[in-house]
Amino acid sequence: MSSLESYLHEKSNKRGNKNLNQVRSFFSENDLEILQNNTISVVGTNGKSSTALNIHNLLTSLNLSSLVFTSPHLVNFKERISTEENIPYDKFLDNLQLFERKNNLNLGYFEALFLMACQIFLNNKLDYFICEAGIGGLYDTTSIIQSKKVVLTSISYDHTELLGNELNEILRQKLYISKNIDRMFTGDISKELINSINMDYKHINLVNNLRDYLQLKEISINEISTVEKNHFLSVMTLDLLLEESTFDELMNIKLPNNPGRFEIIQNEPLKIIDGAHNLEGVKSLLADFNRIDDSPLIDLFIGFKKGKDYFEILNLITRETNYRINLIQDNTFFEQQEVAKIIEHLDKIQHKYQVVSLKKFIENKNPSILLGSLYLIGEFKKDI
Repeated sequence: MSSLESYLHEKSNKRGNKNLNQVRSFFSENDLEILQNNTISVVGTNGKSSTALNIHNLLTSLNLSSLVFTSPHLVNFKERISTEENIPYDKFLDNLQLFERKNNLNLGYFEALFLMACQIFLNNKLDYFICEAGIGGLYDTTSIIQSKKVVLTSISYDHTELLGNELNEILRQKLYISKNIDRMFTGDISKELINSINMDYKHINLVNNLRDYLQLKEISINEISTVEKNHFLSVMTLDLLLEESTFDELMNIKLPNNPGRFEIIQNEPLKIIDGAHNLEGVKSLLADFNRIDDSPLIDLFIGFKKGKDYFEILNLITRETNYRINLIQDNTFFEQQEVAKIIEHLDKIQHKYQVVSLKKFIENKNPSILLGSLYLIGEFKKDI
C-alpha cells in the first residue's frame, strides 16, 4: 500500500471537519477563476456518474482534454479521477498534509480526492473539468468551484435527512451548487420542476431541458431507457456548449459502458449489475431490464447500505410476482444494512426470500440483477 493509499485508508471510516471557506483556501484566486470557467458541474439524484463519464469520453473523442471526478469508486480510488494524462498520485500527498496542518483541519476522504482532482486538472492545464457533486449541492465540497456550467441529471428522493423531504427542497439544494450559473442542462425532470427552475431561480441565466431538446429531434423522452437518457443528456450538453460539434457527430461516437451502472456481465442468461439504491433508481433499473428481457422469473440479489430507505424499494419489488428476492449475507460490503432488519420487514408482509452469498449470484442460472449499493457492486468486482 502506497503512502497516499494509507493516508486515504485512515480517512475511510472518519468524517472530516471541513469548512468550505477553508477548503476554498487550498487554491489561489486565479486557480478558482480557472476552475469556475472551465468546470462542468454535474448534480442530481441519479445518473451523475454515468453522465459525467459520458461527457468526459465524448470530449476525449473530440480531442479536447478533460478530467472527470466521480464518486464513489468500485474497486480502486483512482477510478474517481479519470483523464488521459499520466498521474503521479503520490506527489500530491505532501500538499494535502501540509494544508491540513496549516489549517488545523482533517479533510474527509471525499474532500482529499476532490482537491487532488482539481490540482491535477490545474497542473495539466486541461480544457474541461467534469465534476460530479457528492451529496446535494449547496453545502457540497464541490460547490467551492461555483461553476458557471451545470448539468442536473434527475430529481427524486435520496439523502432526505440532509436534503429535505420535499422535491422542491431537494431541487433547491442541487441548484445552489453555484450561485451564478450561465448555462444549465437538465435531464428527465418533471414539467413542474422545470417551471420552478425557470421562475424561481434568478441565479440561472439559461436553461436547456432534455425533453424539449429531444422533441426537436423527434424523440420521445418517455420511450427511451435511463441509459439512453444519460447518453442524450451528455450529447445535448456538448452539442449546445461546443460550436464546432453537431448532434449527429456526437451520436456517432461509441461510448464505453460505465462500470456498475446497468452493466451487462453475461447475456445467456442475462445478468446485470447496477448500484441503484433509491426508489426511482430501482424503478428505472427494473423497467430497463424488462425492456430487453421478458423472462417470467427474475432473480434479484439485493444488499443495502445502512441509512437507505429500503422499505419502499422492497414494497415496489414485492408487488410483482416475477421477482425472486435473494438477500446478500451480512458483512459482504462496507456499512451494509443488517439482513435481519430486512428479513423483519419481509416476514411482516409474508414474502419469501433467501439469504445467500455473492457466489450464488455468479452461479445462478436464471436472468438476474445484483443491486442495492455501489459498495456491493464494488465487492462483486473485486471477487471476479
